[in-house]
Amino acid sequence: MYTTTAATAFALTSFLTLTNAAVHTVSVGDGGLVFKPETLNPAVGDTVVFKLYPQHNVVSGSFSSPCQPSGGNGGNASFYSGPFSDTNNGAKKFVVNVTSTQPVYYYCAVQRHCQQGMVGGWNLPSSGNDIKAYASAAARVSSASTPSALAGGRLLDDSQLASVTASASQPSSSGNGRYVLPSVLTQIITCHRVQGLRIRIRS
Repeated sequence: MYTTTAATAFALTSFLTLTNAAVHTVSVGDGGLVFKPETLNPAVGDTVVFKLYPQHNVVSGSFSSPCQPSGGNGGNASFYSGPFSDTNNGAKKFVVNVTSTQPVYYYCAVQRHCQQGMVGGWNLPSSGNDIKAYASAAARVSSASTPSALAGGRLLDDSQLASVTASASQPSSSGNGRYVLPSVLTQIITCHRVQGLRIRIRS
């Protein structure tokens, strides 16, 4: 028996998004005023881990207002790691979930680091409003702005981060080339076709 319902499609799509999630690590200030890598291309559902080095931070901004929080001058950023002093000397990493494919720009708000080129971003265009253009605009800003409190992410130690990394692993295999889906899906799916592939679930 086969079923094709909105609930089935939603549950299966959500599961496939979760199991295909990836973890991206960005070093903040390792070896200079740089983000490594400078840019990346995460998908919705992925996790970005900012590994902070003394005495840096990371603040999300916008292309139109370099070195300013994405909420505006003095406003709330979409994410802000908080001051380095809150990271237990870098032992805690700042973890952000990716919820959109829209371009995200970010910078270090310490002193004049942003104006000196310490900027980065994800899902940026390859020309026009790219990272080079953002850095060039940032160099002309008189001062960088820092939000008042941590926002848009979590500070996690290594043990907490390990659980986040594990949750992004691939689904388990039965050993015969078939993947085993969580039992919760078997309550609403008997068999469903996704992009030409038929996934059969046994309860």
